[in-house]
Amino acid sequence: MAKRVVDPTRRDEDWEGNNAAFCCPSCSKVFIVSGMMHKNGRPCPSCGRSTGYVRGGKLSEGAAYIEWAESN
Repeated sequence: MAKRVVDPTRRDEDWEGNNAAFCCPSCSKVFIVSGMMHKNGRPCPSCGRSTGYVRGGKLSEGAAYIEWAESN
């Protein structure tokens, strides 16, 4: 399983408070994940092949990341 932490230098990701926007590595769909609403992460609503996670807030040393299965 591949994992990427939100990178503020990327143009296709953002993190504010307990919400993060990710670009799915499989289908390129941008989707939002809420740490409050999606306690167990949120699968990509387009393809379901990646899952975004937000734990805590950006300013409270939380974490925001996306995971996906790498194809061989």
